[in-house]
Amino acid sequence: MATISVRKYAISLDPSEIVDFTHDLDHFTAVFADLGFEPTGTYTFRYKDPECMMKTELSRSKDGYYLYAYVQAMDEHEFRLQEIAEAFDAHVVEGSKKPV
Repeated sequence: MATISVRKYAISLDPSEIVDFTHDLDHFTAVFADLGFEPTGTYTFRYKDPECMMKTELSRSKDGYYLYAYVQAMDEHEFRLQEIAEAFDAHVVEGSKKPV
């Protein structure tokens, strides 16, 4: 079986750069539960089906959290990334480096 690479994306309020969210942790937990993700830690949530595995991770910022999504699938699974972004009224941003 071939190895499937993992791609990392940011979910951001700004479509051109990574911007953090000011929502509290309970808000993220509720939204991810609605999307079918299960908590795997305080700041991580996982979704798995026969076609893909997705993990989302909250990373603390000065004002709240940055939101990252890791996708392991044969394709980029854009429709699931878009579903996550829409649930937060946000955008999918390629790349994963925090702003300086």
